Amino acid sequence: MKKAVLLLMAVLLLTSTCWAAEHPKGQEVTMTGMMSCTFCNLPGGAKCTKQCCQDCVKSGDPVLLTADKGGLYILLSGEQMKPLMTPERMEMLQSKVTVTGTVVKRDGLQAIYVKKLEKAK
Repeated sequence: MKKAVLLLMAVLLLTSTCWAAEHPKGQEVTMTGMMSCTFCNLPGGAKCTKQCCQDCVKSGDPVLLTADKGGLYILLSGEQMKPLMTPERMEMLQSKVTVTGTVVKRDGLQAIYVKKLEKAK
């Protein structure tokens, strides 16, 4: 009986830890802004072409949202071990998008775990 209880407690502990890792704590938001690569836009807001941004992101550069109401946000996948950038989303680089997700802030960094990403209307 003790082994069964210990096993059950271990399973519950592991599943709750995984659940917490998959669901970041933060404020749910919907915001609009320009989606781009960080390499070209973070240093000083330089303009770059859509192709340049696509190449930067394909090579591993994080995706950046420059919000219309101010602020820079790194965009992250809302699902663990699933890529944020699909071929459809790659086509949205260097354009205005609307993002819905969870904002997380830590040590000066702002990120959004993306649940929904679409071209702004």
